[in-house]
Amino acid sequence: MRKLMLATCALACLVGVPAPAPAGSFNSAGQFVGSVSPQVMALLAQFPQGGPGLRAAIAALLEAFPGLADDVVSAARGANPAQKVAIGAGAADAWDYFRKCGSDSCKGWEARIRTAMLFADDGTRFGFVQAEVPTLAQGIPGFNNAGAQTNGCVGGSNPINPISPSGPASTTTPPGC
Repeated sequence: MRKLMLATCALACLVGVPAPAPAGSFNSAGQFVGSVSPQVMALLAQFPQGGPGLRAAIAALLEAFPGLADDVVSAARGANPAQKVAIGAGAADAWDYFRKCGSDSCKGWEARIRTAMLFADDGTRFGFVQAEVPTLAQGIPGFNNAGAQTNGCVGGSNPINPISPSGPASTTTPPGC
């Protein structure tokens, strides 16, 4: 019974996980050698207008199969402008995922994505850089998606109204004002 269970699990692992098609790669002259993975081409066909859906799909693909980074960049060369930006942004998201991971293997995949981007066209690089750089609001201490964060001590004669559109103004004076 135990051998049967092990055999079933082994078979499920082998059959249940789709393996990526063999990845192509860039040579030192910047020429793509091989054919672009059908998985990448299917994503471009699925999202002809680019956008956040393609960005998320490219990020998920590269996080699962980072060896396809060259394929993604090569496919972007023939994509429309909206797809190029989304592909670049998705590659940046995957790059950031591996950057935050921190393990040696993650650092290798992070470098692989960066190296692939060296061969990207301008539209794809634009999407990568745009997604990689934090927005102005993220770079200012005290700001996030909800608006300004303060200790509530703003305004000379009326220190009880914080500058935040995310909630109602306080009716009490915060401590220390």
